[in-house]
Amino acid sequence: MEGHQRNLYLYDRFNARVAGVSRDNVDTLKYFAAEYGLTFPLFSNTSTYLGTWLGAYGPGSPVFARRTVVIDKWGIIRYTKSGNPNYHEVLQVLKKLHAEEVTP
Repeated sequence: MEGHQRNLYLYDRFNARVAGVSRDNVDTLKYFAAEYGLTFPLFSNTSTYLGTWLGAYGPGSPVFARRTVVIDKWGIIRYTKSGNPNYHEVLQVLKKLHAEEVTP
């Protein structure tokens, strides 16, 4: 999350927005955001629906696994990666999506 916070200015160049999803409750997420200085939205998903839809459940695991997902402006998932975010890959995907938008 801190890495995404550091890269917000780069994501802005591609008109991309960052949001986090967690099974934690809203109060816990507020504390987490304040502790790490996060300025982007964090969504509480205690029902697990969104995390399940994004494929954040590991087989047989009751908790979300870390997962980076890029969704384009039409709501299509264009990139997913489990584990720690690869910011270089994310920026390359955003660059490609941006090029698709400006090139008819």
